[in-house]
Amino acid sequence: MAFPIVNGPPQAELHTLLNSDGSATYTEPGSTYKIIAGVNYPEEVPYRSDEIPESTFIDVNLRPHNGVGMVKERHVEELVKRTLQCIVLGDETPRMMLQATLQVVGVQSDESLPGGIKGGGQGETYLDILPSAINAAVLGCIDAGVQMRTTVGAALIGIDRDGLLILHPNVSQRKRSTSLHVFAFTSDGRVVLMESEGNFKTADWKRAEEVARSAVMGASDVNKSNNNNKQNGDVSMNGNVTSESSAICVLDVIRKALEERVIKDGRWRQD
Repeated sequence: MAFPIVNGPPQAELHTLLNSDGSATYTEPGSTYKIIAGVNYPEEVPYRSDEIPESTFIDVNLRPHNGVGMVKERHVEELVKRTLQCIVLGDETPRMMLQATLQVVGVQSDESLPGGIKGGGQGETYLDILPSAINAAVLGCIDAGVQMRTTVGAALIGIDRDGLLILHPNVSQRKRSTSLHVFAFTSDGRVVLMESEGNFKTADWKRAEEVARSAVMGASDVNKSNNNNKQNGDVSMNGNVTSESSAICVLDVIRKALEERVIKDGRWRQD
């Protein structure tokens, strides 16, 4: 397998807002997208008709960097909501609401357009912002103390005309790609979301999944997951991923942000 192009690791910081139960700032590599997530949990459901007797009602609101949210944002909100539904222990707070607001505060400019117009228009793909929205929402839920079965991380993979894989592609790299793919994995390697767009072959899709898995989980965790699957009768995937692409994975960034938050909160014990 050809080694993927790597644009560097993402960045994350917890508790960046003061008036939310939980908040986080997630920045995609190359400052492609920067999203601030604010999570309030548990909240009263505003409309009685939205109450779920046996689970938690999850509400996600994605606000673009300019203008108002339209069809593109509504679709991303639904995908983020479905992802959270897979990991949130909703039966712990039935008839209550988890409210996540995702504000896009930074996008990468497209220098090929007049005046370097920023990306993110309604005519563009929704896949570019989807992994950042998922990762920001999960970080916000962690900071808010939401009870979850596991954590989830997502990554965007582009495939260019030469079949080269690009991890976290920027604006110009996305324009050169023939297909884009988003995968979200739990910490134990389960796939909770797969979204693809463009022209691609099954073999290319499998390579993209492998690179995304390593980018989210890290090489060591992928090997553990593959070994477990092999013991359960599944066939592990073949191919190699460079150490650069898996050195700092998405879940590592989430864990590091959580550790920094715990250390910061524990400083009062030393004073």
